[in-house]
Amino acid sequence: MGFTIAVTGKGGVGKTTISALLIQRLVARGETPVLAVDADSNANLGEALGVTFAATVGGIREDARKEANMLTGVAKQEFLDLRVQEALAEQDGYDMIVMGRPEGPGCYCFANNVLRDVIQRLAGNYRHVLVDSEAGLEHVSRRTLLKIDLLLIVSDCTVRGVRTAGRIAQLADEMGTPVATRGLLVNRVPDGVLPDGVAAAVAETGLTLLAAIPLDAHVAALDAGGIAVGDIPTDAPARVTVNRVLDEFLNDK
Repeated sequence: MGFTIAVTGKGGVGKTTISALLIQRLVARGETPVLAVDADSNANLGEALGVTFAATVGGIREDARKEANMLTGVAKQEFLDLRVQEALAEQDGYDMIVMGRPEGPGCYCFANNVLRDVIQRLAGNYRHVLVDSEAGLEHVSRRTLLKIDLLLIVSDCTVRGVRTAGRIAQLADEMGTPVATRGLLVNRVPDGVLPDGVAAAVAETGLTLLAAIPLDAHVAALDAGGIAVGDIPTDAPARVTVNRVLDEFLNDK
């Protein structure tokens, strides 16, 4: 497996759109196959990519909880492996799996632990893994990843958003998640130029600013109309900027 890329940040900053653009760039570069993991309980990555899915890991976890008393040892593992394979939405150059939300009451300790191992084994079949995470890092660390090669922390173009991004970076350190490279993406920046107050807040975080992603009418149309990221033109400012960030990372490796 090549690199594991995680996209995180507070809610509503555009993580999912950026994740979808990154997946499309990986495929366009021939960096395939890619495993796309929608780790947000409010699953939107499929919609951004124009992909439908039949099952979620949350649902599989619930089924495993119900079956736990009837399955033992190898049978449990085979059950989970099969269900995870069935949940993969196979696309040209990448497969997507949706973590989703667990349903119903009860303890999910058994399934959480086993599924983390299942996803790790699954990831070994792919050149790269990209995770569109829930706000913060707890979801990614607990269920999916043992290490992160590139952590992209996304903020909106506000001082408060940037300070939140800084706290997320601190959380990564506190959780002990191994991160090789990390940086900040400030999204929806008018004219692509950070206001002085936002630029000062970025400096205070100590994070490397990888890009100020311009406020883009094409992305706004996507958000308003529910269209897929594939409909964003190749020369759209947001796509060009995200492509550059990924290209620079991959070309340095």
